[in-house]
Amino acid sequence: MIKKFPRILVWAAIAAPAFLLLAAGDLALRSRSALAEADRQEAWRSAPALKAAYFENSYREKLDALQAEAAAGKITGESAAREAALLKAERDFRVSESSAKMAYVWYKTAAGEFSSPFNPWAKTAREKLPDALAAWRAELAAQGIKTEPWMTE
Repeated sequence: MIKKFPRILVWAAIAAPAFLLLAAGDLALRSRSALAEADRQEAWRSAPALKAAYFENSYREKLDALQAEAAAGKITGESAAREAALLKAERDFRVSESSAKMAYVWYKTAAGEFSSPFNPWAKTAREKLPDALAAWRAELAAQGIKTEPWMTE
């Protein structure tokens, strides 16, 4: 005779693997996004003009939207000027930020924070991590900044 299982056990037997698959998929997608950002930062390290153009375009789009809000009377002129100054400061900060450092940070995030056994993007990030760290350290050395290994890991 076949014994009937309680409904809760049947649902648990279905839900547990589904949850694990969804969690693994989420980690993989996050790792893929982090790897894409790391690769973009790596490309910007080689071509800083592309980075400056990207953030200038982003700044212009946000500034145009802000000016449209001010023209429509949704915000005051003083508030728009304050927001524009913040946008300019953000743009300047992002352009001046080290692409080598950011590439290393994003590779480290993709490899460590979002790793799972069957995640090809985390594996790729782990392979690229030493080169990114070396590039960041070389950049710091070229700027005359003395660092210890514990400072960059």
